Amino acid sequence: MRQREEIIRTWFDMWLGQELLPLDAVFTKDVHYYEFFGPEYDGVDQLRRWFEEWNEVNRVKRWDIRRFLHTPDSTLVEFYFQSVNKNGEEREFEGVYLVEWDGEDRIQKLQEFYCQLPHYKPFQKETT
Repeated sequence: MRQREEIIRTWFDMWLGQELLPLDAVFTKDVHYYEFFGPEYDGVDQLRRWFEEWNEVNRVKRWDIRRFLHTPDSTLVEFYFQSVNKNGEEREFEGVYLVEWDGEDRIQKLQEFYCQLPHYKPFQKETT
């Protein structure tokens, strides 16, 4: 499990440092990657292109892993994410990755889910 956690940390560190390392150590060649708002990437070549294009106009400011939950074939990763674009617009959310592994501890499928921030409580009584 520790090796899988290090692989995920490596992926996060690439974004934080805006430096793409060899993807074949992290992903299978035919990886399927799904972002929370709809984009889907098939294969490491598309991941590489997405990474390069996204980092031309954005920067990850924080990407904190809160916890890992493991099964024999998958890992859930709970995290906090914050980025800023070239116009100074910030985005933040809490998210979860559902990661599926191949037999060599490489990511073969990754789905991203998120909760918008800030949270609010629509039914909390107001105090006066």
